[in-house]
Amino acid sequence: MKKIISMLLVVSMLVLSLAACKKTDDTKSKTDTGSDTQNQEATDPVDDVVDDVVEQVKKEEGYSVGFVTFGLGGDFFQSLADTFVEKMTEAGWKAQYADGAFNPTTQIEAFENFIAMEVDVIVVWSVAPEAMDTVVKTAMDKGIKVINFVAPTSQYDVLMISDEEELAVYCAKLAAKWIDTTYADAEDHSVPVAVLSCRLAETGVTQADVLIKIEEFSKKAKFVTEIECADENMDTGMKTAENLYISNPEIKVFLSAHNGLALGVNNYYTAISSPVTDYSDMGIFTINGDVAIAEIIKTSADDKAPLRGMVLTGSVDDTATEIRDMCIGIMDGSVKPGFIQKAGTTFVNAESVDEYLETGKVTSLTAEDFK
Repeated sequence: MKKIISMLLVVSMLVLSLAACKKTDDTKSKTDTGSDTQNQEATDPVDDVVDDVVEQVKKEEGYSVGFVTFGLGGDFFQSLADTFVEKMTEAGWKAQYADGAFNPTTQIEAFENFIAMEVDVIVVWSVAPEAMDTVVKTAMDKGIKVINFVAPTSQYDVLMISDEEELAVYCAKLAAKWIDTTYADAEDHSVPVAVLSCRLAETGVTQADVLIKIEEFSKKAKFVTEIECADENMDTGMKTAENLYISNPEIKVFLSAHNGLALGVNNYYTAISSPVTDYSDMGIFTINGDVAIAEIIKTSADDKAPLRGMVLTGSVDDTATEIRDMCIGIMDGSVKPGFIQKAGTTFVNAESVDEYLETGKVTSLTAEDFK
């Protein structure tokens, strides 16, 4: 900011010179033509010079960006926020994030704070996109670029989106593959399944509505119950698993669109005090996750954990890199306003987890395997 102010002082001297030149030109124009119509169509060079100087100083000092997260109630969300800041900092940007707390009001306040800070770009993963429309418009009217991640508001400069319903379908199919293989000799629709949901955001509603239809994807699965959770964090998942074991000890398979809840279920059953020690007939499947969850999935191959699979739009590192590229692109002009980037799907289970851990990607298991 100090550099901008000092540069503007220099510009002010230039402004006086330009103004004097402009006055001379106006007088000459009137003398030569009898009117000042020639100058009515001209743009004001002073504004252009000021804009150019401010933009140049910003480039030299580095742009700034704020990330309004969906929430930080899970390793995936925290890791994504931290990696995002790391990637942007390495690129020469000033970067920070704010905890969205899975709460629209909290997100609006965080977004408004970034507007007040006059950051160049705001990335937002909205809990309730429609609630963010007003503040997004305010930011864009001020020249701040807005990147929507996952959930689109009515306006944006860039939209990075995944098909949330499709992700849930693939999660159900990944679970169905394991259920039908593990319980090949069981009667049709006899394997009890529970769904742990969090319907506070539209994404959660969409995905839960798919997962509770597990019987449409698996010949052996039997949907027993949906437990609606107040949040997505691991502690809630552990408590829910404990209560479910008391009320429905027969349930062997758990599905959740929220990796924090899925991790909580896994941790309950693998704890020292767990009522279960044999996980060979148990399965937990979720959406999104990180390397830590992948490491647990790896142990499930030897039945040392019931968490057996996840589908995600890419690793944390890949996702943070893509957000970084969109931030840089929208500022340097290589990404045009209104750009939409759709994410692919990565399948991680006992068969593909080694590839995922080694490369951060999976090519050996794709959507084609679930058609």
